[in-house]
Amino acid sequence: MLDLKNATFLGIIGTMSKKKETEIQISDSKDGVVLTVGKKTVAEIKNTADDSFDVIVNGKHIKTFKAYPEALEEAIKTYNLAL
Repeated sequence: MLDLKNATFLGIIGTMSKKKETEIQISDSKDGVVLTVGKKTVAEIKNTADDSFDVIVNGKHIKTFKAYPEALEEAIKTYNLAL
């Protein structure tokens, strides 16, 4: 239990979990876009013939969406849950 009366700001911060910011890069590919973190590919979004978007993570098809923003959100959520 924290003693907040005698604790300093740095002392409180030191006991909290540290959250790391992650930058996800979105790059064009032949079939759609690729999401990368550093040098690691974390997801792909492929544009299909019927103008829908397949989300692929680790080579596995996760879900198909009709709108690109929904597909992008799902790819990022899947990556965040994998951390």
